[in-house]
Amino acid sequence: MTRLVAARSGTSPLAVGLVALALGLLAVFLTVYFRRGLIPGDALVYLAAGERLNAGHPLYAISAGDRPIGIQPPHWTVPLLSPPFIAVMFRPLALLPPDSGAYLWWAAALAAIGAVLIAYLRANPILASVAIMVLVVPLTYEIGVGNVNAFLLLGSVLVWRWTGERREPWAGALTAFLVMLKVSPVVLAWWLITQQRWTAVRTGVAVGLVLGVASLLGAGLEAHVRYLEITRDTATIGASDLSLAGIARWLGVSPTLAQLLPTAMLIGGMAGVLLLRARPGLAFALAVATMTLGSPVVNINSYALLLGCLAPAMWPKRVETPGPAKAAMAVPARS
Repeated sequence: MTRLVAARSGTSPLAVGLVALALGLLAVFLTVYFRRGLIPGDALVYLAAGERLNAGHPLYAISAGDRPIGIQPPHWTVPLLSPPFIAVMFRPLALLPPDSGAYLWWAAALAAIGAVLIAYLRANPILASVAIMVLVVPLTYEIGVGNVNAFLLLGSVLVWRWTGERREPWAGALTAFLVMLKVSPVVLAWWLITQQRWTAVRTGVAVGLVLGVASLLGAGLEAHVRYLEITRDTATIGASDLSLAGIARWLGVSPTLAQLLPTAMLIGGMAGVLLLRARPGLAFALAVATMTLGSPVVNINSYALLLGCLAPAMWPKRVETPGPAKAAMAVPARS
């Protein structure tokens, strides 16, 4: 990968050195991490969910004969915290020979992360290298577990690029897909709305309806109702240790007050995206940060999503000013 950077005309020795240092550091962390074996834990959780649906078992409970899945009360007391749609996606993967579906998903997740890192290093090797070094621990875990966040990271970067390239239908469809995978990307949909990207919004609504029907057909209404209950419980008593609520508890904040922080981040972040709508890059970065931190379930790998905040800095673009006054005016996007 350092050759890709070195091949760019005008690339400085500093940039090449930083890229080598960042990738070397990531390689060291991955070497230590994978001493535990090549086990994509989160991908296996999704695979187990697909297996339960194929067996006709409840999605959010373990029945006799199901693959065992560890739970960690009070943070979660069910074998899956994701929406039913991801389990529906895994139904065909669960028909493959044992565990192979999880490893196929993991390979796709690795490709998604790799695509983002390569694109960043080509666009701005110095900034990308610093970001990799700062987020090396979350990146290591994200690479290792096969979590859906890998696709959210790539998806958020593509949403930014596609809106700048006037590929709004693609951006809207992708945003709808990301929301179905994990509800938190609804903040990206809000960014599209505040930017008045109506073509993207219309396409996203249409695609979301289609995917919603597929989810209902594949998992059943009961699973969706149960997911809403789980979301409520997680937001109150089940916030993870590395969420804003968990960090606040560790700092001595009252648990009652601490549990409100993810919701406050979500509401405040969405308000900020609206207020910053004339500065699309900064608003987008805030949307990605809100998507990451506005959830009660944040693990160490979740912080790798913050790489998406840098997309506007990697590919600055010219966008129309939101609101009635846009009238063909264009302003540089600043991040």
